[in-house]
Amino acid sequence: MEIKFKVRVSQFICLLGSVLLLLEAARQISLALTITGLLLAIGGTLLLVVSLAHELFTLGWFRTTAMLSVAVIMALLVLLAPEQHMMWLWGFAVLLLYPRPAWLAPACAIIGLITTWLALTPLGSDWLSLGIGVTATLMALGAIAGQRQQEVWRQLERRGRRDANRAIWSQYQLLRDLPREISRADREGIHIELILLEPATPTRLTRRRLLNTLDSAALPHETRYQLDDGCLALLLVARSEHAANLRRRQLMEHLAMPVRARVQPLNDTEADHLDLQAASANLSEEREPITHLPALPSRKAALADTPQAEAED
Repeated sequence: MEIKFKVRVSQFICLLGSVLLLLEAARQISLALTITGLLLAIGGTLLLVVSLAHELFTLGWFRTTAMLSVAVIMALLVLLAPEQHMMWLWGFAVLLLYPRPAWLAPACAIIGLITTWLALTPLGSDWLSLGIGVTATLMALGAIAGQRQQEVWRQLERRGRRDANRAIWSQYQLLRDLPREISRADREGIHIELILLEPATPTRLTRRRLLNTLDSAALPHETRYQLDDGCLALLLVARSEHAANLRRRQLMEHLAMPVRARVQPLNDTEADHLDLQAASANLSEEREPITHLPALPSRKAALADTPQAEAED
């Protein structure tokens, strides 16, 4: 299972934009320390962070903070030096293309329209009407295109979370993968199990560290998942149960951090019988580093119970 997102182009554009802004900021600051020069330096630094740590942009709080900061910086640049930075007005329409919280779109639109009004008022009513009309049209087009991107973003968030460096899928994708992987394992006569992982002391930092180390420790065919409650999961497929035990021990040693794990065998079972919320609940409170859960009801038992239940009816 493999998917690729075109994040390298986005990173390159952000890096190029940051270099241009920082060069312009250095030029202005070398001539005189001005507020516009400082704003260009802040904006360039922000774009540099986004380009070098692009995975941060998948975090909602960072994306919101970055977009709101860019909107404020563009507005200040236009108001402080409209003769030099009037071109930044088109940037408000670009902001509406990105996935964002619902309140951020009208906030950026209001900032953009107020900035246009204040910047063009001294030029007269004709230029003001033209500027407001062009800015409003561009932002409307950006909002329409952004709405489509929002839907694509929501679908990707449901199906799987993957960037250029990590292959971590969502719980929604795990529930779709389980029936297919269980059927394949039973057909080929191999062992399959689901390993649920969580740091012994679950904090934001330790979960992030476990996310990174698990992605680097797992083999390409060992699919990794992140459940909604922050618990991580790995689908382990091996030739036998003994081989799975060896691989599991090797994996836990490679993580190099105190973690708690629950192992759920999946051979000859129905995926519908697996309750992920119950299996991952309070995982960090387990006394043993690895807890083996009892096997789920088998398919044969389920088929045997069906005729008996019909006969009782």
